[in-house]
Amino acid sequence: MEKQIRIYQCENSPDGILSAVFEAGISGYGHNYIKIQPLAPGYIYNIELFSEYIKVETSPEKAENVLKTIDNMISHEAYFFVMSALLSEDADRGNVIYQFVTYGFTIGRDITKALQIDCVSRIFAIKRSVHNEAHFYKEFLRFQEVKKTPPVLMSKMEPKNRVLTLVTAHFEDRFNAEYFIIYDKSYKEASFHSADGNCVIRILTQEEEKKLDSLLDTNEKYADLWKVFFKSIAVEERENYKLQRGNLALHYRKYMTEFMDNN
Repeated sequence: MEKQIRIYQCENSPDGILSAVFEAGISGYGHNYIKIQPLAPGYIYNIELFSEYIKVETSPEKAENVLKTIDNMISHEAYFFVMSALLSEDADRGNVIYQFVTYGFTIGRDITKALQIDCVSRIFAIKRSVHNEAHFYKEFLRFQEVKKTPPVLMSKMEPKNRVLTLVTAHFEDRFNAEYFIIYDKSYKEASFHSADGNCVIRILTQEEEKKLDSLLDTNEKYADLWKVFFKSIAVEERENYKLQRGNLALHYRKYMTEFMDNN
């Protein structure tokens, strides 16, 4: 008689997923019969008949243990693949990470090159998607000065993946001596960077969200000047909206000052 599928249900967070990977790994149940299912709020999951469901408690210690083991026993590149996949919102990323780590312990450091294996090609695609989105935001993010004394810069974005840490690291290097805030509206979190180089990323309260939204509405004067400049340098006869959308998808324009009236 064939084994039941065992589904490890966990919190929809990096620590939650890694805790499920830890529990599944030490179970010895057999990786072909194991699935990892992060429970996202508001998402409806199909119940699989004749499957065993196991609730996993989130444990930062177990999550850290998994990451250290990947880094030390497989490779740092494999660690990078897993960390990138954890930033994704791909619904199947828990399974992909678990299978990738399982194969990694068998194959070793060459696992990241074994693209003929389904979980490796999928985690590679997830990693690429996450870093492509982060790259676009590094290019297209627009800052506004929302406070004069001391000067504070602020920007807002709505990414599909959890790329705030990647984007913040980029601007920490560029605006090292500036106060700035990057507000991620999708995941209700923000990074706060001070002029002395310290930076904190944290989840926002509802009041803090309202405050940040209101701050961006107070600087319409300079935003209008930028829109006028953007329009004045355009050559109407050479406008090509199809090419423009190919180079800059509509998804990224929502909070770009020069497009805010044209979405």
